[in-house]
Amino acid sequence: MKQTLQSSLWSQRDVRLVLPARALSYAGDAIAMVALMLRVKEYGGPGAITVLLLAFAVPTVVMIPVAGRIVDSYDSRVVLVCATSLQAVAGVALAFSHDLVSTVGLVCVLQIGQAVAGPCWGALIPRIVGEDLVGRATGTSQALIGVAMLVGSAVGGVLVEWIGGRDALLVDAATFGLLAVVAGLVRTRRRPVPGVAREPGGFSAGLSALLGDPLLRVLVACLWAFVLVGEAVNVAEVFLVTNEVGLNAAGYGWVLAAQGAGAILGAWGSGRLTASSSRARAVLAGMAGIGLGTACMGVANGVVLLIVGAVITGAGGGMLNAATSTLIVTRVAEAVRGRVVAALSGTVRGFSLIALPLGGLLSGVLGPRMTFLACGAACVIGAGVAAVLVVRTKDSVVEVVSH
Repeated sequence: MKQTLQSSLWSQRDVRLVLPARALSYAGDAIAMVALMLRVKEYGGPGAITVLLLAFAVPTVVMIPVAGRIVDSYDSRVVLVCATSLQAVAGVALAFSHDLVSTVGLVCVLQIGQAVAGPCWGALIPRIVGEDLVGRATGTSQALIGVAMLVGSAVGGVLVEWIGGRDALLVDAATFGLLAVVAGLVRTRRRPVPGVAREPGGFSAGLSALLGDPLLRVLVACLWAFVLVGEAVNVAEVFLVTNEVGLNAAGYGWVLAAQGAGAILGAWGSGRLTASSSRARAVLAGMAGIGLGTACMGVANGVVLLIVGAVITGAGGGMLNAATSTLIVTRVAEAVRGRVVAALSGTVRGFSLIALPLGGLLSGVLGPRMTFLACGAACVIGAGVAAVLVVRTKDSVVEVVSH
């Protein structure tokens, strides 16, 4: 049966186009992230890194009221081609920027495209594969993305060392260009049915559908709290790796690659789950894993323990992302999926906006190591609290069929 499912997934032309192209785009993103973090590090300390990470978060929050509405109101092909083309153009311009202001501004443009493209892909893939294969498709996609980010992170550090940050950023722009071409070639399309009244509302409709499900209501609330604590360490990571442990740019890339390797394992395992209750447990396990891995990185004095912590963190993230994505698309109505994904992405980014300055403050006061230790411990405790809440939710063990 497993072989049949796997065969039926890859036998579809659109799957063979979309999943590898999206993974390649994430490889480009990983290369760009290494280049940008190292570039901005030269402009200042934790404050400059915080500003860069805020630039990745703010546009998604700002786009909450309109991104989901766009996805659910227009032809998916048109939306995806336009959004990914915008990202390709912004990527080229980013490669030739020379200061913090232009870098931050172009990252914002890049993320405006992502704020629309992400929910559109998230709503389209279930239409491509069918409801029965959503979990496997999500897990497979996340695993491919993990492989791509592993390669991209490792190559990114090397590229910056060998040829400089500009060419590394041009590689990212090229992957967006390829993704725009693929978006135009995909035959499956998601668009409003003529004559059928569409449920009104953008963010409000998406959030209502998301929180209207008893299981999702608990998990999403816990996820928001987790993001607040867990993402605070992003500001301190580059300083922990380069200043505390003493690795160079290539070494920093390899640490990110180790996280990607862990994400492959976590996403692959999550993709094989078939029940909402087991996926809910995977979300909780992912939260706990990220906390443990973060704490492990915080106490690392050498490369080995740092890499082990990075792998554990990546595995937790891969499991959490794949399980959450599958739970959402299988437990909400198809007509509102674009707005639901946009609402979740936007609110998560909103909590990131709070987490990043919090991380900058913690890093400045406690230092990178203690920031990792404190945030890791908070994540583990938060996962335990979330588990208690899920157990107390009667509907957490009830299978809900998609509308």
